[in-house]
Amino acid sequence: MTTIQMFRQRFTIRTAPRLCRGTAAALWGLCLLAPLAAAATLEVGTGKPFDRIEDANAAARPGDVILVHPRADGQPYKQTAVFVRQQRLTFRAAAAAGSQRVTIDGSGFDYSGRGSTPRAIFQFNAGTDHCVLEGFELTGAHNGSHNGAGVRINQANHVTVRHCSIHGNDMGIMSNGDGSLDRGVNQRIEFCAIHHNGDRADPGYNHNLYLGGTSVTLHACEVHSALTGHNVKSRAHFNWIEYCYVHDSANREFDLVDAADTARPGSHAVLLGNMIVKDPNCPGNRSVIHFGQDGGKEHDGTLHLRFNTVITPFLAPVVELSAPGAKAELIGNIVWDGGQRQNGQKLVAVRAGARLESASGRDNRLGGLFQGLDGTALDAATNPIRRFDSPLFADPAQHDYRLLPAVAGQLVAPPDAMQIALPAMPGAAQSGGGPPLAWQYRHPSDKQRRETEAALTLGACGRAK
Repeated sequence: MTTIQMFRQRFTIRTAPRLCRGTAAALWGLCLLAPLAAAATLEVGTGKPFDRIEDANAAARPGDVILVHPRADGQPYKQTAVFVRQQRLTFRAAAAAGSQRVTIDGSGFDYSGRGSTPRAIFQFNAGTDHCVLEGFELTGAHNGSHNGAGVRINQANHVTVRHCSIHGNDMGIMSNGDGSLDRGVNQRIEFCAIHHNGDRADPGYNHNLYLGGTSVTLHACEVHSALTGHNVKSRAHFNWIEYCYVHDSANREFDLVDAADTARPGSHAVLLGNMIVKDPNCPGNRSVIHFGQDGGKEHDGTLHLRFNTVITPFLAPVVELSAPGAKAELIGNIVWDGGQRQNGQKLVAVRAGARLESASGRDNRLGGLFQGLDGTALDAATNPIRRFDSPLFADPAQHDYRLLPAVAGQLVAPPDAMQIALPAMPGAAQSGGGPPLAWQYRHPSDKQRRETEAALTLGACGRAK
């Protein structure tokens, strides 16, 4: 019998008689306290009660914390495969001094998804709601279908992945629902570095993020360098991406496409305060954001593109709409060609039944030789097209896209710009701990308060001091 099982047995034996003799008030109080008292911390590591995370997961009960210590020899946990079946579990890494994370390397294991074998290092299944995964480096997850993942959220609700580095897998994070709006609700990915995932044996079909279900938030993350696919591909009903740094994908930075979930009204995507940068040597699809379909289903919603900084040297569109119900609203963005000055860059393009007049917005600044906005609902007066002849940002080579003081005064948003009406996410309140634009991305995989001073500037970041 493990230590935790002995503790739980003692707790049950000693409290049961008291509950029978207690008053109604005492019974109610103990009922409230029992779940808290029963929750436990299960420690994993050399010399701890559990040597493997899988064993702690098998012994865990709802509300428990599984605390994973580094291996004594400094080696990663190898071929870990956690098939989560309980709700309200927290898997937390206790990193060693001088280290940010505990490493798990799945190399050599077949994350097949067959039977009770997960398709990821950590897989959260239907019913494992309100789980948290925090502080791990996850790498080396592969299978014969080229979709072994660091994390898979399989129809679970309210799952949070926080402070993780996920790289070198077929997929970084995968998620899905069941075609209803009851599964895959309020997935939250925050303060994570997700990069260099993909499989060159199956190019174009594996991504840093491949998401589905009802609703997902990506908060203060760096997502970059998808090896063969997109940085963020999602078929979720509702996507909210805020204060992130998304860059250097092999294909699109965002591919927000269709599923049964997106045919429902309100299938929106909110991109708020992100830095989005194309690799000038991008080998694949060079458009930046695709919102619509790739499977023939409707996408009934609006892409809300608010106060982002977008840098692309390509003629391919910044926004591509590809479904009859797909719309876009652009407000407060800076779009720059990176100084490449290619004549005829496109801000918006449409196909597959989408209409140019479905793209609207105001107070964007387009720096480069962009085509006119004819046919769209964006007018020239509030969306000027001009060259930026001076450097714009503090230090792009060091991932610092704050505006230089010399140009910040020319890129001031109108006074009503903070009055941002955005749709509510199903299953969650607006995130971020403050009003929209209270924060900006801070490298690496973090956020900081946005310095607005007397006036709010356009784009994802405020003025550099």
